[in-house]
Amino acid sequence: MDVRTVDYYGACDKAIQGMNRSNLEAFGRLKMAKWDELNIIREVKTVYRKSAREAKKRYYEVAIEAYLLMCALCDIPPRKAHAMAEKAISDEWIDGVLQETDFVTLYRFDTETERKAYRLAEALEVAENRNAEIDKALRFWSQQLGQYAINFTDYAMIMAMQDAGVKWVEWVTMKDEKVCHECGTLDGRIFPIDEVPAKPHWNCRCRLAPVWKAPEE
Repeated sequence: MDVRTVDYYGACDKAIQGMNRSNLEAFGRLKMAKWDELNIIREVKTVYRKSAREAKKRYYEVAIEAYLLMCALCDIPPRKAHAMAEKAISDEWIDGVLQETDFVTLYRFDTETERKAYRLAEALEVAENRNAEIDKALRFWSQQLGQYAINFTDYAMIMAMQDAGVKWVEWVTMKDEKVCHECGTLDGRIFPIDEVPAKPHWNCRCRLAPVWKAPEE
């Protein structure tokens, strides 16, 4: 099966779309909030914290779907794959990943969430155009949530391959005009599964394909 024809990021994209819809409504309500200093801080923190909680639930769903998809690509029977996924993917695992510094974003999810909330609250206290500040904050927040949806897709697929006994993986690009130079140089290279390079940039959709035979020296 050609991994370029498999929709690795289907569940990821649906999650991103759902989060974007919810956040568009939530940040839109901020524009109608009562504007005193204490209320600004309270309202902004509430929006970010509720959105982060929703994101974690969606990341769990994304990880499960990604894990099961990779199990299917590794020819693991569905019943066994579901049992493996339930064991591998947990709320604790999600939280653990989010508490680590990510190699792509270069920050911890929860720490950055609080920073973004304080930054917006501060900006709204002095901004002449509060709606513009809210729109800008929404863009940056959506980028953060979307990147972590991609991350959880990748992490879950790597874990599924490890659980399936895969030792080697091939870096696969889409071979189209959107492939950057750095990703292009990685295309087709085979790595030990525990030595896969970090994605080189935000929104990278390069895939990892299982390799069952060790590469020749």
